[in-house]
Amino acid sequence: MKKQMNGLKAAAGVVAALWGGLAIAQASYPTKPIKIIVPFAAAGSTDILARTLANALSRELGQSVVVDNRPGASGNIGAEAVAKASPDGYTLLYTSTNLTANPAQMSVPYDVTRDFAPISRIAFMPLVLIKSSQVPTQSVQELVSVIRANPGKYNFSSSGKGGAPHMAGELFKSAAGLDMAHVPYNGAGPALNDVAAGLVQLTFTTYTSAQALLKTDKVSAVAVAGKRRLSALPQVPTFEESGLRGLEMGTMNGLLAPAKTPQPVIDKIYAAVLRAAERQEFKSQFLDQGAELLVEDPARFATYIRSDVQRWKELTARTEGVQ
Repeated sequence: MKKQMNGLKAAAGVVAALWGGLAIAQASYPTKPIKIIVPFAAAGSTDILARTLANALSRELGQSVVVDNRPGASGNIGAEAVAKASPDGYTLLYTSTNLTANPAQMSVPYDVTRDFAPISRIAFMPLVLIKSSQVPTQSVQELVSVIRANPGKYNFSSSGKGGAPHMAGELFKSAAGLDMAHVPYNGAGPALNDVAAGLVQLTFTTYTSAQALLKTDKVSAVAVAGKRRLSALPQVPTFEESGLRGLEMGTMNGLLAPAKTPQPVIDKIYAAVLRAAERQEFKSQFLDQGAELLVEDPARFATYIRSDVQRWKELTARTEGVQ
């Protein structure tokens, strides 16, 4: 009996030491560089904003925060890497609406609501309707009239079937009663380039992706699919201002960690995001990219993820069979 008691005491001491060490590690976090995986290629809108956040977090946390691009499979490769990473706060995911849209459209190698610990939704980028300069219209009303008068002759491109730009195009068609074909591309760049070349008439994309072409005379912005105008495009009205309701569509950006990451670590990162968001320079960098800063706590972000997964299931069901 005495030996058993001594064994129990020894085991308890080991457990206490382990818990004590874990508590110390959490309290001193971070003690080494942090990696933020972006599941898309460099220079895209998500990557640009991720690097803005990484620089801010480096300052707030006193440690190097680096971006690691892991593109492929519509964002699933990078997301899976984070889902399987050690839950210690040193590997994070900065991603877009693909995280909540993909499960409705394809098989994904993770469970969105179980394999990640949400830290904060960071931003929302409303999509912008871009038209070729070869389309002789200026406003949404003029554009709708021309397309209605030429059924089947106009088309719109997107960065890929089933994504937010594709869904925005389908919602536009439905709201305005238009006969248009969808032309899917492998990325926003090719989709925009063919609009600029006049091979496709319209596309939905983020301001970040379109800003270089908008400085040319090849394309122009027609309307913003958001609740308010973009500060980067103050002269471009929203769809609601143009007489079309229910056309709010864009891409979310959010920061997540692997599931089971200790709550004190999650809280520390979120607090750093909050401090960064209070800096005017940080806010301006997001606004300049056509993004709305939407910092919210982990619980609210988790609620948003669950609701957006359901929303994408419903949107996808509405467009089943659409090319």
